[in-house]
Amino acid sequence: MSLTHHIGYGRYRLEDFLPGKLFARYDSSLALVCEPQPFPPPADHIQVWVDHGTSNARKVMLHRTALAYAVTEEQAWMIERRRNDVQNGQPLLRE
Repeated sequence: MSLTHHIGYGRYRLEDFLPGKLFARYDSSLALVCEPQPFPPPADHIQVWVDHGTSNARKVMLHRTALAYAVTEEQAWMIERRRNDVQNGQPLLRE
């Protein structure tokens, strides 16, 4: 028998989330994309707060392709719309 639970809405890459946005990680903990990002930006990495909302919160650098889940259904739909706009050659819209 396997036990599963709901982590979030959709599987995305960390790079799909804008600075200041909350997301769920692979282990269902919450994380927040740091705003502002360090300058100059490190190659292929994004700074995030892991274990957001706990006393163990800390800043770490995660690879831009790290697995991330949308926290709300609305957030998932916004990411999907942004992805489709980019694929269709339309200008990138910010949330």
